[in-house]
Amino acid sequence: MFNRGAHLSTRRCPVDQDTLRILLREAVRETVAEVLQTVLELDRTAFLQVHGGRRNGYYPRKLETTFGQVDLKVPRDRESRYYPAFLKPYARRLVDVGEVAVALYAAGVSQRKAAEILSLLLGHRYSHETLSALTDEVLEAAGAFRTRPLPEEMAFVYLDGLSLKVFREGEGIVRESVYVALGIAPDGERRVLGFWLLPTESALGWEGVLGELWQRGLRRVLLFITDGLPGLPAASPSGEHRKAIRRVYPQAEWQRCVVHGVRWSLSQVRARDRGLLAEDLRRVYGAESREEALGALEEVKAAWGSRYPGVVGLWVEESGAFLRFYGYPKVLWPYLRSTNLMERFIRELRRGTKVRDHKFPKEEAVYKLLYLESERQAASRSEHLAGRWAERKLKGFSEVKEVLEKMLQERYAPRTQTLTHNS
Repeated sequence: MFNRGAHLSTRRCPVDQDTLRILLREAVRETVAEVLQTVLELDRTAFLQVHGGRRNGYYPRKLETTFGQVDLKVPRDRESRYYPAFLKPYARRLVDVGEVAVALYAAGVSQRKAAEILSLLLGHRYSHETLSALTDEVLEAAGAFRTRPLPEEMAFVYLDGLSLKVFREGEGIVRESVYVALGIAPDGERRVLGFWLLPTESALGWEGVLGELWQRGLRRVLLFITDGLPGLPAASPSGEHRKAIRRVYPQAEWQRCVVHGVRWSLSQVRARDRGLLAEDLRRVYGAESREEALGALEEVKAAWGSRYPGVVGLWVEESGAFLRFYGYPKVLWPYLRSTNLMERFIRELRRGTKVRDHKFPKEEAVYKLLYLESERQAASRSEHLAGRWAERKLKGFSEVKEVLEKMLQERYAPRTQTLTHNS
């Protein structure tokens, strides 16, 4: 992805207007359509609230902007009274300003500095207050996204986090953690459940995140999948760390990421032993059944236990967490035994927020950026806005959808789950 933050700095080498136009065009190319689509949705909603009426789908429209052609899905109403104002020819200039403003914001440029750049680029003076207004709709959409009601059930939930630097009044630049939850429905639909900015990753922080998921409506989960997050089961075999999930979702199971377990194990042994140990561990998590996996684990214990007791001890003590995926349909094992699906999402999220060494001027800036990046990832790369990432279902789930629904019903039907999380 284009490294926007690195190229937009003008402190060390001045950038002429032509170069600046090229850089901004590249910076906005992957986000402008998603931002405009969000504005369209908000605009139609506001229109219907004032004038009444009902939604009536969309029609395709190509829009020429200063950054190239974008494909949009223009919302309609049944009475054909609604038409987005910014698509009218006389309002086209406003679109250009909005695109640049959002691009600069996404690049981590302060609003005051962005106003200066816009004056240079467009020949008109804009205040940083005007630019703030242009991005307010994004903040509102981000707020609605973070507080929206959730489905009552998800088959699987991945939990992970990343670290960012945020400016805090009176503290300066501080490092804080972004907590991310990604859900998979029984039919394989992927959904970003939410993201939270908190001082540090901890059991207390994750328990609060899980409690919010519960309060927003998510009541039934089969399996949580994590890596080595502080405060989560995967971080330590200690029962204390397991409370973060067990206190809020006591009937849910959790899977420890096998890939992270292997990586850590190989980092603890001599270089000459890594290949053989990796092969032996692969026979554990690559077995055809849990029983076969436990047999392979006994062989690992016999072959490596005396040489690397700490490594082997981890796999023996945590065998239940490492091998939990065997209790689910085989076609889903590749998704469940690791956090790779979440890691790909986090990697793109981190790349999209890699601006000015991850420094953000305020908390709202983080939420705007995370929302825009989540929406950008949600857009289909092959068919621009023809489909959403969250609507494209994972392979294999259609075969076992009824099985997962039955598992959820059987696990949660006997009694009503009670939230024990202390708010």
